[in-house]
Amino acid sequence: MKTIGAALITIIGVAAIVFGVMFIMKAGDSEERVAKEIAPLQISQVNATYGQISGQIKAATDPAKVQQLTLQKLSLGLAQSNIGTIDFVKNSGILNIVLGAGFVLSGLAMFMKRN
Repeated sequence: MKTIGAALITIIGVAAIVFGVMFIMKAGDSEERVAKEIAPLQISQVNATYGQISGQIKAATDPAKVQQLTLQKLSLGLAQSNIGTIDFVKNSGILNIVLGAGFVLSGLAMFMKRN
């Protein structure tokens, strides 16, 4: 009975490691896609540019310019949201790998303790 429990824990650990690797790979692909979509702008510059455009909106008086700047701010806000989601998925993948390794080691320890 303990052998079955140890095997199940080890299998769950391996599955968690696999999902963690998949999360990290998917986050990398998504990061490349976001970088292509905001092409002239670097991902690291999104927050600074968002703040800069916010200041320009306050200073603008022409309604057409305000609308243009608001659309740029909206696009940058969506990019910020996507970048945050990508970071969350990356961190979740790392956490899955760490937890999976713990499960694998626990399952193997339980199996060795049985004998």
